[in-house]
Amino acid sequence: MRKINIYEKALCCPTGVCGPSVDPDLIRLTAQTKRINQSENVRVLRRNLAQNPNAFVREQQVAKLIAEYGIAILPVTVVAGKVMKLGGYPTTAEMSAYSGMDLADGGHLEQV
Repeated sequence: MRKINIYEKALCCPTGVCGPSVDPDLIRLTAQTKRINQSENVRVLRRNLAQNPNAFVREQQVAKLIAEYGIAILPVTVVAGKVMKLGGYPTTAEMSAYSGMDLADGGHLEQV
């Protein structure tokens, strides 16, 4: 199973889609995560610094990046053990490539 881990700054809730000003990237990512996690072949795990700080310590690549650049480097996306993106959430095209699924249409799950 392919794993996509997204290490995020401290958010107010697990999804990060609450509060007075909602980031549209988080809404999109939350929806895409739900779609991808319906697949049996791919799993997206979002790691929130406030709720799961030990995950940041266990992932040595992320811990090293934070030590070197600070939390401004977050979010960090790790796919199959390889750092793929720093300082921003994956785009729809990137999530499609990472997951092997067509996420652009917002329709049904389709393997690409």
